[in-house]
Amino acid sequence: MPEFFSDEIKVIRDEETRNPISFTWRETEYRIKEVIAFWPDFSHSESGSKRKRWWQRRHRNYYRVLTEDEQTFEIYLDRGSKREAWILYTRLD
Repeated sequence: MPEFFSDEIKVIRDEETRNPISFTWRETEYRIKEVIAFWPDFSHSESGSKRKRWWQRRHRNYYRVLTEDEQTFEIYLDRGSKREAWILYTRLD
């Protein structure tokens, strides 16, 4: 059963590919063994506004990752805020 979090995390990225290679969550470092999937999200939030503007879209890059201790997480880079933030979205194990 998935566990949902939405906690901010610290991520280290590969300089060449820009993919995440590790992240720190709740004072524990998780080394990423594999990026299983990647997808961008440019959708609009579920707000009641009928007029959807481009700047109101989400600007997120999602990653489903497998860690060295065989846990699967979904993390994302939120590029829509004033500062970029990495978020741990869910643990899938």
